[in-house]
Amino acid sequence: MNENFKSERRLFRDTYLNKDLKKQNVINVLLELTIDYNFIETLQRFLDENVVRRDTLGVVYSDEFDTSEEEYFGEDKVLFYYYYGLDEIKEDIVTHEELCDYLEVACDFYIKKHPDKKIEAKNLLEQIKEKYQIKEN
Repeated sequence: MNENFKSERRLFRDTYLNKDLKKQNVINVLLELTIDYNFIETLQRFLDENVVRRDTLGVVYSDEFDTSEEEYFGEDKVLFYYYYGLDEIKEDIVTHEELCDYLEVACDFYIKKHPDKKIEAKNLLEQIKEKYQIKEN
């Protein structure tokens, strides 16, 4: 791996830790979605609750399950899963408010790299916050 590739990923992870956001599986999934995918499309997918799912990573919303189902993991929650190899998949669950906190950091990181997309990215983030009735601190 080239050094620039590694340092960008390290910077992304460190940005979360500096904001005391420590759920590694959320960070790893968002890292991939921010750097390796079309991030504007990803934000739109978060707004639509239809985020990418692969064997290696994904996002699942709790309302996809009935409360009586074994897979149900709580009301108004979002599960992030990440594949580490050797059949090891780990997951973290966040509330909608936590989701917005993590997305905001990813959004700020993305905007630093793509300032021409600032308005579009911020607009989508605001729509996501409004959807979940998240107030600014």
